[in-house]
Amino acid sequence: MKYKHIARTLGAFAFLLTPLSAWAGDVPPADSKPLSEILKAVEQQKLGVISESEFDNDFWELNDGFWKVKVCNAGACQKLYIDPKSGTEKRRRKTDSDDIAPTDAMPLSAIVQAVEASGLGIITEVEFDDGYWKLELRKDARKIKLALDPRTGAPR
Repeated sequence: MKYKHIARTLGAFAFLLTPLSAWAGDVPPADSKPLSEILKAVEQQKLGVISESEFDNDFWELNDGFWKVKVCNAGACQKLYIDPKSGTEKRRRKTDSDDIAPTDAMPLSAIVQAVEASGLGIITEVEFDDGYWKLELRKDARKIKLALDPRTGAPR
């Protein structure tokens, strides 16, 4: 009996948090620039190879509401915080090194642009891991995950 009460309490607590997590969601504002455009601007700066990008709108974090783009060059990486509406860099900081796409990979901006054009959903995260670009998209409150070949952009 005691465990049923705990389970009901936890269930009610999770239900109460659902609107807060939906409100804070990690989806860029509707009037944001496309991620492909933001990534292309970072690529043109020639700071290194992009290893990941994530939109973070964590209410509890100071760096919320920005695209976080991780760029690595010669083993040193930095995270750029980019305003989603203007595309301007607001700050940057050093961070840990990461896996990077092979030298003969397509530009990430081109891969992302193709996914954006497909209408599958809003891209919220891109990460190079285990030899593939792993993308997370949101559409109609659903989370969609894709793994794409870095050389061709084709699904795994």
